[in-house]
Amino acid sequence: MTTFDLHFHANIHRMPALNKRRRLKKIRQHLDKSGLDYLASTEHSYKKPLEAYQRLADATSDIKTTIIPGVEAVSSEGIDIIFLYRDEDHLKYALDEYRTLNWTIRDVARISEDTDAISIIPHPFHIGRSSAGNILSSRAYRQLLKMADYVEIHNGSALTIDERLSHSAARHQLPRTQAKIDLTIDLPPERRGTGLGWAVSSDAHYPGDQYIVGETDIPIPTDMDVFDYLQKRIRFAPHLLAQPSTDNIVNNFRLLRSFQGVLKEGLIKEFLKTRGRAQALTAACIYYGLYIPK
Repeated sequence: MTTFDLHFHANIHRMPALNKRRRLKKIRQHLDKSGLDYLASTEHSYKKPLEAYQRLADATSDIKTTIIPGVEAVSSEGIDIIFLYRDEDHLKYALDEYRTLNWTIRDVARISEDTDAISIIPHPFHIGRSSAGNILSSRAYRQLLKMADYVEIHNGSALTIDERLSHSAARHQLPRTQAKIDLTIDLPPERRGTGLGWAVSSDAHYPGDQYIVGETDIPIPTDMDVFDYLQKRIRFAPHLLAQPSTDNIVNNFRLLRSFQGVLKEGLIKEFLKTRGRAQALTAACIYYGLYIPK
């Protein structure tokens, strides 16, 4: 059995140097204890994913876990798509060529081909605003599935809120929210597309939040690297790495911490959108002779 987590965030962006070292040390300790075989570093494209990969790879160089370079990129529609790469150079090229919000979801297949990437549709129906299935029409979502290599059939970030709602009367008052959580924990076969690999990922943003990852009994040939192996579109099954907490106080803290992180990420994306619109307006004014820069 080989274990993979294809969606993970080091979450060290804008941290003071000392805090970064502490965060990476804790991540290393948890990975070493869990014995995870492969971990994809998929930091958000607006949170320095190259640095996240480099620091994560360096921090775990002496343990079993192999780090795969990647990014959780954001399209102009605000949809998250994960791209995994063979090596650091391919990741660098992709980050330079396809910046946050400067590409459309219709470009996924072209980006994968141009940058030699493996694409993953993460959490298609999660409660967040960046999930493909929530933004796209049913037809457009099916088209996206045809362009991708993997779809995430289980995303562990929904486990804490699911556990918390299971002890709350609000569970029955929020049927749409609960339905999205259920789809995130177990994506039904009819929404997985045809011929795609199945990713089972933690989407962890904090050390110790890796609960369920992917496992497979399909061996990696000795003459094949892990990237070529993943190109075979493996259908991973769930593997319990750590038991989610059942303590309401602990889960309340984790949810508040998570919501704080989501709010910060949302503010960064809104800032980038506003800056992009301003730059586009300035360029148009220059083009039409309405504004001459000093």
